[in-house]
Amino acid sequence: MNAPLRLSLALLLAGGLAAGCGKNAGDPLSPASGSTGATGAADDPAEVSQAMAAAPELIDDGQYESADQTGIDAPAGATAAIRPLYFFRNITSVERQFEFAFADTDSTGRPTTAFVTVHKFLRGTFNVAAGPRVEAGVRDTSRIQIVRKPLADHWVRRLLLKRVPPPATLATAERDGQRWRVAASSGVDVTSRGATTNIRRLEIRTASRDTVVEDPLALFRLRRVMKFDPAEEVTLTVTTGRSDDVVVLVRAGLRARFRNNGDNTYTLVWHAPAQAGLFHVGVNGLSNGTLFDDQAPYDSEAWIVPCVVAPTELAEFIP
Repeated sequence: MNAPLRLSLALLLAGGLAAGCGKNAGDPLSPASGSTGATGAADDPAEVSQAMAAAPELIDDGQYESADQTGIDAPAGATAAIRPLYFFRNITSVERQFEFAFADTDSTGRPTTAFVTVHKFLRGTFNVAAGPRVEAGVRDTSRIQIVRKPLADHWVRRLLLKRVPPPATLATAERDGQRWRVAASSGVDVTSRGATTNIRRLEIRTASRDTVVEDPLALFRLRRVMKFDPAEEVTLTVTTGRSDDVVVLVRAGLRARFRNNGDNTYTLVWHAPAQAGLFHVGVNGLSNGTLFDDQAPYDSEAWIVPCVVAPTELAEFIP
């Protein structure tokens, strides 16, 4: 088996960041606040926003905000205050902010590198359906109660973009907005307010490779996005800071609980999508009290990583 591939921040380009970082709350596809529309450096945040708008699948994960139910129907233990059957999130508010930092100026004084940190602040409720388990194939739904806990999550992703000259063959009008391209991306880190749950390591293992993620916000080139064969079997192993957390898969249309190995690690065997394309898959760690105690606060951390199914290549986004 290959040695684990450790994702690091080594891809950050050398050079000091340009003074001045901007924030843009609201629509992620709109120009940054402070952009004047004039030519020159003032246009860079707007042009970076346009480049991100051209690749929305690299900005949002499309998974975490889903209201999909995750089954937890399992022995609750003698000390559990409630018996959870399943849980789901109800996101009622999403606030977006964007931080821009520019570096590596060219001979005209304009930057050629942009670092963008995307923030989303999610609010709503974390909902636990609690009640009796299935007995003889039947569940008494009249006895199920929904425990609602306030949810306030902070979602973060980092991107690196490069500015390159447009092809000389293009007319001047066609060259507008062609300068910036996404060159590298991180995964996503989502933490609840006051979280004590701590994901420390995610191992993604197949028959041919073993990848270890220790920082979901590490940047990696798009050509290095993890690639799977169609429907390939994948073993996910998560390490957290506790032995009694609940860890679940975060995948649109598919939710599943990991097996607790009793040593702060949790394992699930999963299969990649059958069709080619870019997708995201993640893991969500939850404190024991989040699900088994109706009085305990919601306490969560999730890591979500981009992947592709062969023969998809992301090189077209790279200058």
